[in-house]
Amino acid sequence: MEMNNPNEARNKAREMLIAGEDWDKVREVTNLRLKDVKRIQKDISEHF
Repeated sequence: MEMNNPNEARNKAREMLIAGEDWDKVREVTNLRLKDVKRIQKDISEHF
C-alpha cells in the first residue's frame, strides 16, 4: 500500500503506533524511514 501524501503516511503511522504495531509493520505499510517512525514514536511518548 503506497501513501502518496506524506501527511497521510505520518497520520497512518501514528495510528498504528498507538495501536501497538511494531516499527517493521509501520514501515512496510507507510514506506516511511526508520528515522521518521522513531520521531513519531518519540512525539507520542512525550504526549502520554
